Amino acid sequence: MNKWLFLILMLAAFLRFWQLGNVPPSASMDEASIGWNAYSVLKTGVDEYGEFPLISQRGYDDWRRSTYLFLTIPFIALLDLQIVAVRLPAVILSILTIWAMYHIAITVSRSNAVALLAALLLAISPWHIYISRLGHESNTYLSFFAFGVLFFLKDRLFMAILFFILSMISYYAGQVFVPLFGLGLILMYKIHLKKLIIPFLVSIPVFWFIFSPSSIVRFGGTSTFNPDAHYQEITKRREARIRAIENNDRVGQFLHSERLFPIQVFIRSYVSHMRPTWLFTNSGSEPFKVPNMGLLYAWELPFIIIGIFIFFKSRTIDLRAKKLIALWFFLAPLPASIATGAPHAMRAYAVLPTWELVTSFGLYWVASKFRIPGLVLAPILLLLSLRLLIPNYFFVFPHEQSDSFHYALSQTLPIVFSQEEKYDKIVLSNKDNLYQSYMLYLNYRRFDPGEYQKLGGTTSGGYTQTHEIGKYEFRPIDWPSEGTGLYVGNMSEFPVDVPGIEIANMARNAVIKIVEHE
Repeated sequence: MNKWLFLILMLAAFLRFWQLGNVPPSASMDEASIGWNAYSVLKTGVDEYGEFPLISQRGYDDWRRSTYLFLTIPFIALLDLQIVAVRLPAVILSILTIWAMYHIAITVSRSNAVALLAALLLAISPWHIYISRLGHESNTYLSFFAFGVLFFLKDRLFMAILFFILSMISYYAGQVFVPLFGLGLILMYKIHLKKLIIPFLVSIPVFWFIFSPSSIVRFGGTSTFNPDAHYQEITKRREARIRAIENNDRVGQFLHSERLFPIQVFIRSYVSHMRPTWLFTNSGSEPFKVPNMGLLYAWELPFIIIGIFIFFKSRTIDLRAKKLIALWFFLAPLPASIATGAPHAMRAYAVLPTWELVTSFGLYWVASKFRIPGLVLAPILLLLSLRLLIPNYFFVFPHEQSDSFHYALSQTLPIVFSQEEKYDKIVLSNKDNLYQSYMLYLNYRRFDPGEYQKLGGTTSGGYTQTHEIGKYEFRPIDWPSEGTGLYVGNMSEFPVDVPGIEIANMARNAVIKIVEHE
């Protein structure tokens, strides 16, 4: 292996393994679900619903893909049910993705220097580091897709299709992006249909599963084309159209038509993923962003502009390779553009390697133009980037975003467990800071899956669903009418003068209260 690539991979490993159990500070809601359900499959062969999650796992009734869940099982078997075991597959996959990035870049550019820069940029990317340290299925989606691209460029069609299928069944975004990308490759490279007969036959049952009604329920709940997702905007549009009709304004009638609205929403959502303010800055606690940083380093912007020009102007790069990278770049944001919450860093995650690839072309051109040696350029990039990344990610991020990882609840549950013998009833709220508290309880308790199945398992993981596990109840607290027991709720669920134990998040704000009701 190239010694410089080896050093880049070691740096990437350090930035992803260091403090993995403490940063993020505790298990997110998704990590708790993936971890405990993997633990359940390991111990009993079924998930919390008593089913084997072949392609999808019901989870919180959002039917997440099961690929990452299965990857965590060996680590849980080895390390038990702890957060490091849930995050390790993501970290390992992310390092492999950087390795694949190097080989994709060297195949496209035919330049070792460009490939090393592309790998280095992905290794220190705040976007990549943030998501790769989460136990989440988006990491399998990106990693498998990158290997699919690599094998395709190496003319290993069967392996490419295999990894593209794995990417497609790993995360919902893959269902939109990968088939469109594959169709684009067939048309661009004029792949003979005879070569696709066997992969097509193998893919039929996969498509049957991933596009079944139960498996696409998540899309129905997150689709940006659902009028309920834009209720206020739709209402204003209807009012504007009525005024246009009254004024006989045909242009206004057309522009405010509800049929045109989905197209406008899609274009607006898609373009938002190219917005410099979203890519290079952070207005506050934006999802999946390191505090005080954008998804890409601000210093990358000029090199991206130069790199795009150099990449498409270069005569040494195969035209079809240029088309492949362009197809990758323009299609990757599509899944995030048809869902609510755009722009969305996790759903658009697959576009990241293309940003770093064009940046590496820009950097290489500038370094060559001004004769800057690589041994000078690389340390400057590292010092500039890590000076921003390390304090903001490893020290600021855990404090500022601890609520997103249920840190207060992770500190609350051990206290409750130590006192549970004193009470016949223990109620945990399932609102706000205790949202889906039943799953956090199962996870931190390492509750025996076999015993859970005997108690009836989970009947629904819906957003407002209540649960009962033995003496524990997981539901909203109605304090004036509650009976004797131990109550764990949000600060707002108790009168201010009720005595109890207050639990703070890492920012030292009290968010959870433990109260004994006599």
